[in-house]
Amino acid sequence: MWDSDTTGFRWPWLALALGALVLLLLVLWLRPWRRPSRAGASYVAHAARLQSLPRFHALVRRQVAFGACLTLAALVACTGAVVLAGRLQQRQTMSQEDRTRDIVLCLDASGSMAEVDTEVLREFRTIISGLRGERIGLTIWSGAAITVFPLTDDYTFVLEQLNAAEKAFASGDVYSDEYAVFTAGTVLDWDIQSQMGDGLASCVQRFDRNDEDRSRAVVLASDNEPIGAGIFSVPDAAAYAREKKVVVHGIAAPATAERPDAVQQFETAVTSTGGTFSMLGADGSAKAVIDAIAALDAKPIKRPPLVQVLDRPHLGTVIVGVGLAGLVVLWAVQGVLVLRDRSAGGGERR
Repeated sequence: MWDSDTTGFRWPWLALALGALVLLLLVLWLRPWRRPSRAGASYVAHAARLQSLPRFHALVRRQVAFGACLTLAALVACTGAVVLAGRLQQRQTMSQEDRTRDIVLCLDASGSMAEVDTEVLREFRTIISGLRGERIGLTIWSGAAITVFPLTDDYTFVLEQLNAAEKAFASGDVYSDEYAVFTAGTVLDWDIQSQMGDGLASCVQRFDRNDEDRSRAVVLASDNEPIGAGIFSVPDAAAYAREKKVVVHGIAAPATAERPDAVQQFETAVTSTGGTFSMLGADGSAKAVIDAIAALDAKPIKRPPLVQVLDRPHLGTVIVGVGLAGLVVLWAVQGVLVLRDRSAGGGERR
């Protein structure tokens, strides 16, 4: 939300100069000492009798009224031109909120997770909807990890990317083109997949600005069903996260419950970092993660306010349009009345 909003001219001196020029010309045109020019005048006998006719007075009043209206319309058009020349601008100032919390969404993209990754992404989206100002990143992994998008506070972009990921996993078919394209690069060796230890360590390495005192968290979603042997074991990856002062929140796939040892290892790893553990789909699982992230210490960062200057030619354009429209209408009406008078005069002579 913009904190302040002011409107003014970019070139006020030009608007003042043009306005003064218009007023000067108006004064000179209306000056009382101005005398009508006699050049080209025709002298008519018995003009006093003509001027005493009611029709003459009616025509004079009509002409004066038309002159006044034409002058007013011209002034309106000139006013609009002055506004346009001064370049009316709107200056908006917004104080920027920047929190020192970074969150990496860490998604297991192995084949065993294909059917539940769409639900995991919905859970991620719910978590993001409860955040304000944190930087978000997404990394997917199986035997290797790839960054879908790095840490960013552009939430519109984040939601667009999550929607794209959800479409890729929508079918739950590991042989679909969408799934293959989105997860390309996560499997280098078919004998090494779903390595949660390597995935977690890779997500911890996605944090930047290591020289800044920032709170960092990973939201790790997996079924902890590894194939083959990776570089980091799950306990080693958790120890690495603790060393880097990264809190890990775990969301386990429902199928993980069928393997109590996998659940125990997953829960022990994430809680050892100070994080939370929940099963996917459990009531309040996303809320628990949101509350835990909100509880992280966040020190405010002083950033200069964002200033946005926008041209606002609409007002000047409308005023010029009204003035010109008035002139056109008055000239048209005056022309119609003149033609009518001529037609009436011709009929009387006949």
